Amino acid sequence: MLILFLRAALMYALVFTVLRLTGKRQIADLQPFDLLITLMIADLASCAIADTGIPLTYSVVPILALYLVQQLVNWICLKSSRLRRALCGNPLLLIADGVLQEDVMRAANYTVVDLLDQLRAKDVFDLSNVSYAILETNGSLSVLQKCAYQTPTAQDLGLPLKNDEGLAYMLVLDGVISERAVRSTGVSRDWVLEQLKKAGIRDPRDVFFAQLTPDGTLFIQQRQTNGARQTVLETEAKKHAV
Repeated sequence: MLILFLRAALMYALVFTVLRLTGKRQIADLQPFDLLITLMIADLASCAIADTGIPLTYSVVPILALYLVQQLVNWICLKSSRLRRALCGNPLLLIADGVLQEDVMRAANYTVVDLLDQLRAKDVFDLSNVSYAILETNGSLSVLQKCAYQTPTAQDLGLPLKNDEGLAYMLVLDGVISERAVRSTGVSRDWVLEQLKKAGIRDPRDVFFAQLTPDGTLFIQQRQTNGARQTVLETEAKKHAV
C-alpha cells in the first residue's frame, strides 16, 4: 500500500512539473498536438500507478521524451509556418459580412447548432447581428457584431475617459499583506496599514481582500465574520499604481 502511495505521489509530481513546464494553458486553449501529448502523458502516468509490476523508468522516460518532443515541435512551429499550419490548421471564416459560409462549415464538420451554441456563449443570441465569426485553431469562436449591435464605448458616447491604464493589485489577500504587490505599486507596508486604519481596521487579518486600482482607488472588504463590510477609499497612490 505504501508503495502505491509513493508511486502515485511521484507520478503526480512528475506530471505536474511537466505540464507546468509546457506552459500555462487551459484545456480549451490546447492545440490538437498539445492535447494529444497531454493525454499520452496522463495514460503513461496512470499505468505506472495502477501496475506496480511496471518499473517507474518505463513511464518516467517516455513522459520526459514526450515533453522534449513537444518542446521541439513547438520550437519548429515558431520557425516554420508550414508545419504550424499542418499541426494546428488555419482559422476558419464561418461568417463573412453576415453570410454563413456553408462550404467552410461542412469541411470543418461544424453545424449551425454548434455555431449558435458558441454565439450564445459570447452573449450573441441573434445570428443576424453577426458580421464576422472566425473559428480559431483551438476551437474557440471569435465574433465581430455589426456596428449597430456593438456595445458603445465611453469614447463613442463622448464621455470623459478615466485614467485606468495599468493593473489592479491585491495589497491584502486573506488577511496577509502581499509584499510583492506593495513593491509593485510603490507604496509601503506602513501606508497599507494607515489606509486600513482609515477604514476602521486595526488588524490586516480582519481583511478578506484589499485591492488598489491604477487610479488610486483602494477597495477593501472585511471578512464575513466582520459582516463582509466594504470600504472604498480614494488615495494619493494613483501615480504609483502601474
